[in-house]
Amino acid sequence: MSLSVIIIDDDPVAVFLHQFAVRQSGLSIDPKGFLSGKEALDYLDTRDHSSKPCLLLLDINMQQMNGWEFLEAINTRPYAEFIFVTIVSSSVDTSDRKKAEQFNRVIGYLEKPLDANALHDFISVSKGNTHDQ
Repeated sequence: MSLSVIIIDDDPVAVFLHQFAVRQSGLSIDPKGFLSGKEALDYLDTRDHSSKPCLLLLDINMQQMNGWEFLEAINTRPYAEFIFVTIVSSSVDTSDRKKAEQFNRVIGYLEKPLDANALHDFISVSKGNTHDQ
């Protein structure tokens, strides 16, 4: 399976490691990485969304634009229906998980560190997820 995957995290080491995990999992051969939500939005605003859906692996604790602000912004975009988000965070706070469930674009929540095994498990579970976004 090769999917369009975008990683958004303000830690360059996390972006690098997540790109590696995504490649190892077979989810995507060329995951894009961005160090801010603003950079990712700029990229998404210029991308052709007619080809295929895009999975975003989104950190919530970022300086410039946090993940919650990013999710609010993405909902106003005309291509929102093609965007699916999995939160990837070091937060183990249950209130963050509950807040994530309030966003219809969010399809999952994974804890850092992300690795290929976690992605394999996520892919398996997601294949059974057929609810409309």
